[in-house]
Amino acid sequence: MSLLGGYRILDLSDERGLLAGRMLADLGADVVQVEPPGGSTAREATPQSDAGSYFWDTFAANKRGIVADLATPDGRHLVRRLTLRADFLIESAGPCVLTGLGLGWPQLREVNPALVYGTVTAFGHDGPKSGYAESDLIVWAAGGPLQPNRDEDRPPLRMSVEHAFLNAAADLAGGMLIAHHARARTGRGQLVDVSAQASLGLNTLGRVLADSVRDPRPEWAIVSPTKRTDQSGSGSGTSSHLKKWPCRDGLVEFHLAMGTAVGGFTNNFFRWLHDEGACSDRVAAWDWRVMPKLVEAGEFTEGDMTEVRAATADFLAARTKAEILDAAIRYKLLCIGISDTADLAASAQLAARGYFAAVGEGPRRRTMPARWATGSIEPVELRRPAPLVGEHTAEVLADWLGDDRALSAAGSGEELG
Repeated sequence: MSLLGGYRILDLSDERGLLAGRMLADLGADVVQVEPPGGSTAREATPQSDAGSYFWDTFAANKRGIVADLATPDGRHLVRRLTLRADFLIESAGPCVLTGLGLGWPQLREVNPALVYGTVTAFGHDGPKSGYAESDLIVWAAGGPLQPNRDEDRPPLRMSVEHAFLNAAADLAGGMLIAHHARARTGRGQLVDVSAQASLGLNTLGRVLADSVRDPRPEWAIVSPTKRTDQSGSGSGTSSHLKKWPCRDGLVEFHLAMGTAVGGFTNNFFRWLHDEGACSDRVAAWDWRVMPKLVEAGEFTEGDMTEVRAATADFLAARTKAEILDAAIRYKLLCIGISDTADLAASAQLAARGYFAAVGEGPRRRTMPARWATGSIEPVELRRPAPLVGEHTAEVLADWLGDDRALSAAGSGEELG
């Protein structure tokens, strides 16, 4: 028996909330994705392939799909009827949008008092920022994590592909389960309102908690990102490009770290180079635990650092990420290959835990992340590919509403009373 088997979820969300429904579907719920007649905007989300959106294929998997045009009275009435049979509803249309259509929390809780109504927006449904623009970059910046994501005094950059709302949607799924736990005791549903701005604060949890624990000198108040001077390859003052090294199959993260706490790891690194005949006795003899004192005394110069960095670059460029990881374990190094998508797809660890799985047949067959949690009862399961537009409309109306009139009305556009 799956964890949410028997529960019904009406998912009205677009790309901003799609993941929440996928997570609950993976736990066994019957999640019905509601799309407009032309299909969800999430179908256009990047990254794309010739076969369509990887985003849609991944985050709409395990759901059934129906069409309901919320711009029409018939479509809105159909959603209200389905809400009578739903345990959860998910939406991401933006502040006041569905309320203006008669499908907001104030209206639908009257239709179904036990409904758990989940909503995700950029800044919440109220407050001075509720109507602000909400690009991925704006939300990341407003949430805080972009502050350290910059190169010296340059403006911060967006991190990888757009994923600000994925964080918020995952939080929404968790929040709805908490509301469900309360409903099991009280019989009453509730609103779960997730602001992506607030959700992203969790990405810098140490910074969020610093005020609570009354840290008088948090690190971001001590080291300004616009005043970095340490270019040795050690510590937070080093530009990020000095910590990334090309190797045979990608990039390696490695710090030429100094000081009593971490300098010993750098000593281990040059012991590895020396064992391989890749550095001189002179370079191998330096003790990076006391390197700051050597620099201060003029016994380690800029020319020495140039020599060290050249030896490091040449050595790592000739090795693969796997070889570097093996050496990191043997020599106890602070050095690791940076995984790309191909590395993750080929990961023996992820394969052993059943993280990826294939679903669908023929041209709809996809391999995707399938198991984000595991346990003794195998709570997460990939069962079906993302739906085609309206693929399950008749099937869902029969299952949820159970009358021939609903089926005929769905095909004719007749008002569903």
